[in-house]
Amino acid sequence: MNPLVISHRFFENVEKYPEKAALLSKIEGAYRPVTYWELGEIVRNVSMTLDSWGIKKGDRIAIISDNREEWIMSDLSNISIGAISVPIYPTLTFSQIGDLFKHSEPRVVFVATRDLLKKVLDTDYKFEHIVVFNKCPEENNVVMFETIKNEGKKLYSKSPDRFQYLLNSVNETDIACINYTSGTTGDPKGVMLTNANFVSNADNGKKVIPISSSDIFLSFLPLSHVLERLGGYYTPMLLGTTIGFAESVDTVVDNMMEVRPTIIICVPRLFEKIYSTVISGVESGSVIKKKIFYWALRTGKMRIDEEIKNISLTKCQKKKIKFADKLVFSKLQAKTGGRLQRFVSGGAPLSTEIAEFFFAAGLNIYEGYGLTETSPVITENGPGTIKLGSVGKVIPDTEYKVADDGEILVRGPQVMKGYYKDEEATREVMDNDGYLHTGDIGHFDDDGFLFLTDRKKNILVTAGGKNVSPQPIEESIKLSQYISEVVLIGDRRNFISALIVLDQGIMKKWAEENNIPFEPYNEFVKRSGVRAMIEMEIQNQTTHFSRFEKIKKFRIVPRDFTLEGGELTPSLKVRKKFVLEKYSYLINEIYNE
Repeated sequence: MNPLVISHRFFENVEKYPEKAALLSKIEGAYRPVTYWELGEIVRNVSMTLDSWGIKKGDRIAIISDNREEWIMSDLSNISIGAISVPIYPTLTFSQIGDLFKHSEPRVVFVATRDLLKKVLDTDYKFEHIVVFNKCPEENNVVMFETIKNEGKKLYSKSPDRFQYLLNSVNETDIACINYTSGTTGDPKGVMLTNANFVSNADNGKKVIPISSSDIFLSFLPLSHVLERLGGYYTPMLLGTTIGFAESVDTVVDNMMEVRPTIIICVPRLFEKIYSTVISGVESGSVIKKKIFYWALRTGKMRIDEEIKNISLTKCQKKKIKFADKLVFSKLQAKTGGRLQRFVSGGAPLSTEIAEFFFAAGLNIYEGYGLTETSPVITENGPGTIKLGSVGKVIPDTEYKVADDGEILVRGPQVMKGYYKDEEATREVMDNDGYLHTGDIGHFDDDGFLFLTDRKKNILVTAGGKNVSPQPIEESIKLSQYISEVVLIGDRRNFISALIVLDQGIMKKWAEENNIPFEPYNEFVKRSGVRAMIEMEIQNQTTHFSRFEKIKKFRIVPRDFTLEGGELTPSLKVRKKFVLEKYSYLINEIYNE
């Protein structure tokens, strides 16, 4: 067995941990395990059916599904015979899905539900076989997942050596998936990632954030995104740990208490929402409640001294922290299941203030950084090696350089093979020395920690020639409990402005307290009292920025940013280009008044 091949490592764990729960799924109100042995059998059987269909090494197979056990079963089956998985976000429109089909040319597609099946059929792309997870009529080339499992079992009994032959034929340089980027600033590109890309990234990453076979993961970020697939799927399967699936993003808190995970891969948006909800509840409480909370917060921050600065705490300080936990933080800790040791944050920048809050609450967040093109991890903070505000140090076997304009360049075993069917785009980001040009601006401090400034394409250059980095300004403004999203504007403009999205739940309470009609919402956001309050919040959150970086004017967007509306990517990042086009009428108002 080759240790750099995903499926080889997985089947070693099937032999090593046959009775251990590999997957936990909630079925009929309770979590049910699938053991490593059971999962191995299913993967083998599905692989045999794919082989009988004539699927060969290098053929593409699409997966369109929410996070569930069949997603992993399908993907492991694909890569066990050298086929290439093409994960596609189920939230995309049928036309977007159709474009990805045409580009990747899959022969087979795995689909979760009837609704997603309709999307697939609406694309008019012709598949040889369509496999559906949920029950639906089998007709023409549509077949149930359960059916191909059963068929594969029969095939294996007739040719037991065939699967092992197929498995052994897979090597480390074979492409495991074509992962399409989220397209925040342009059209998605198909990133070709090999077995060795993923396995080396998982192995080097765990040297920074230790993971053992006793850990339990909770999976809720989309598996179509490379962060969740490496951090929340491949890493656990390579190391023999357990993955529990959240029922949905909306049920994560309830599922945390049921699965009781020790580690969760997450994005800042969830932390921001939790922080905003907690602070809003405190601020609307009594004077005594506020005093107790902020005393507990100050006390809890002594944990930062111990964890990050290696300062030993006195017995008195430790007692104070225990008392702060009992009074305040124990409730938040309990909502995570009570045994969470590590949040791993990635995909977007995390505010230092929010990170400090969670550390104070005894819930450690280790922030990292990477790209789809790097499988994805480049840098990580970890226990004993952490600086808040940074995205950590480069993981082992990774080299880096900083270009004259501050762009981060990296080289290592996690760097992609290239963009599928796009040699020109590959050459634009890969230089002759094998360094990937990340497109991110930042700097390394004297201790080797990376501090990111912004995406190179996001830097605003005002008409007066001033360079403005939106990211730190947007992060700072979002610390207001009333504001959920901010998009800065000002490239080639005379001044900086912003589009603001409000937290409607918190604003509704504020409206009731101030006797201001909340409905209709599109009229509410135009009211002078609302605009004055938000203007004050923006000013309070940006006092430390230079005069040319401060927001002169803004408009409140009359709706939330959502996946369905197109403003967010499936990994919950803001699609700035789309937002600027969709709300151009508000931008025109700002600069024409």
